[in-house]
Amino acid sequence: MTKASLFKCLIAVVVLLGTTVAANAQPTSGSCGDNCTWSYNESATTLTISGTGEMTNYSSSTNVPWYSYRSQMTSVNITGVTTIGSQAFWGCTSLASVTIPSSVTTIGYLAFCDCSGLTSVSIPNSVTSIGTNAFSYCSSLTSVSIPNSVTSIGYAAFLGCTGLTSVSIPNSVTSIGNYAFEYCSGLTSVTIPNSVTSIGKRAFGECSVLTSVTIPNSVTSIERWAFDKCYSLTSVTCLNPTPPTLGDEVFRNISSGCTFHVPAGSVAAYETAGWGSLGTVEAIP
Repeated sequence: MTKASLFKCLIAVVVLLGTTVAANAQPTSGSCGDNCTWSYNESATTLTISGTGEMTNYSSSTNVPWYSYRSQMTSVNITGVTTIGSQAFWGCTSLASVTIPSSVTTIGYLAFCDCSGLTSVSIPNSVTSIGTNAFSYCSSLTSVSIPNSVTSIGYAAFLGCTGLTSVSIPNSVTSIGNYAFEYCSGLTSVTIPNSVTSIGKRAFGECSVLTSVTIPNSVTSIERWAFDKCYSLTSVTCLNPTPPTLGDEVFRNISSGCTFHVPAGSVAAYETAGWGSLGTVEAIP
């Protein structure tokens, strides 16, 4: 092979390698909705989403355009959009902070699932719906502020948030979804407002250090296993003069010494409705 031929071969190899590298290069910006765009700053490890209207709802986290950056991303800034798309930030394990603007009304399915580095989140007063598994397995999340614009807490919305120690549910919420706070093993207190009418299946299942709970007089039904394996639960105060309808084994595997405090004059009604078999039923002092 002549020197000229060898040189041509080397040029061809360099061009081929350059084309391959260019083909494999990950984009740092693009669209994420009809009127929404995204850009990623690799040196700052920050994702910025801006625009108007709805973000795309992704059928899989691997379809998210910033998927290749999910383990390095530490912060997200969102402006202008009205929804946070389904699975948008699922598995962003290094994400420590997120800014949700007041334009957002809906947080989608699995939006922040398994963001294990997220320690706190402030949900603006514009949000009305927290979707299924929206914050599930955010194991470092210690506090969450739910605004009084939210009317429902979705299925498994905060499931597995083991670092969460307390939660205050606003009086705009009418239902607490199935599995909403299941496996929140650090949860010691919860405030359920007088707007809630139903507590879903296993809503607080395996909140193993929860010691007391007050069920407001608005609650008319509690689904099966709602407080299952709340081993430390020793005091339940139920303010409804009429005993709420209980699903199967609502208080299964709780402390054997649990006392149920109910309105004066309703003790007999609660005992007749089966609450007496769960523990001691006493009038509220």
